[in-house]
Amino acid sequence: MENIRSLVQARRGIPGVMKLYRLRYSPFARKVQMLLDLLGRPYELVEVPYDDRDELARVTGGYIYVPVLVGDDGRVTVESRRICELLLEDPAARRLTLDVLEGPVWAYADFCDGPLEDVLFRIASPRIRDAWERPGQRALYTLIKERKFGAGCIEQWERDTPALLERARTLLAPTVRTLKRSPFLFGEAPSLADAALYGNLAMLFEADRALPGALAAELPGYVSRLERLIPSR
Repeated sequence: MENIRSLVQARRGIPGVMKLYRLRYSPFARKVQMLLDLLGRPYELVEVPYDDRDELARVTGGYIYVPVLVGDDGRVTVESRRICELLLEDPAARRLTLDVLEGPVWAYADFCDGPLEDVLFRIASPRIRDAWERPGQRALYTLIKERKFGAGCIEQWERDTPALLERARTLLAPTVRTLKRSPFLFGEAPSLADAALYGNLAMLFEADRALPGALAAELPGYVSRLERLIPSR
């Protein structure tokens, strides 16, 4: 299932090109992917099989969550915030934290990774589970969620979808008002904040293409504006 246009700026099989390991629906991995795209960094995208993480475990020494970034120097970095910090250490990348607005940009990115993602992944989860092709994948996905959130959590989130959508609209209301006046969150150019919001919206697209528009009519167009910035290679 690939419900949103993949923005892979990849050069497969070329030594010295970084690798990004992801699951398509992971908002954290999609955030990192968009950041790489906005930076124009070449990378190979590795889609991790949900029920086979042997390669990921070998690369990381046992860590099996995404995203994982293997740098062009072979350095392995895990956790999306740390990966973003690493990528933005390059002075040429600082434009994506907008200099004097660095604090607000990071704060918004953390809002996307925290309170916003907590609501949106509950909306997306029932649809993501049902999209797995094999019963074993659906069962594993359910098991992982239930170990953290309790038995029947996905069914409960499905029943709660109207309330969760309303909560998400409330959280996103200032964002939507901003996007009615500005092409991106902090003005005319995208930033890390946009990459973080994009990651969450990509998760929703993966679950159901209608979900971003159900939150706000402005959001699908916003996603398209970001995608149009990425040159094809």
